[in-house]
Amino acid sequence: MRYDQLTRGQKQEAQRILQRLRGDGVETSVSQVAVHFDDASEWDAKAITLATLLDRTGWTRSAPIETIHRAELPAGVLRHVRAVLRADGSAESTEALELLPEV
Repeated sequence: MRYDQLTRGQKQEAQRILQRLRGDGVETSVSQVAVHFDDASEWDAKAITLATLLDRTGWTRSAPIETIHRAELPAGVLRHVRAVLRADGSAESTEALELLPEV
């Protein structure tokens, strides 16, 4: 749906969702939130994870400040943590994997 096709209430909701997304480091615009309004609303209602929303929309996330840099962890520890998170397969583990650097 286009932004100009949203109701007044939906436009306000899209603006609020956009601010939350930007707070989570997602690079998008209010017009893109309108295009993916149903998915964005699901994420806002905590029905889907951020990783699922990003997968559905193709939006990207800038690296958060808390990102662990490779130099801060020995390679073996980093490989082990990544393996455990991959094996878990949960949405939370998938999101955590996005924050860890590749070895």
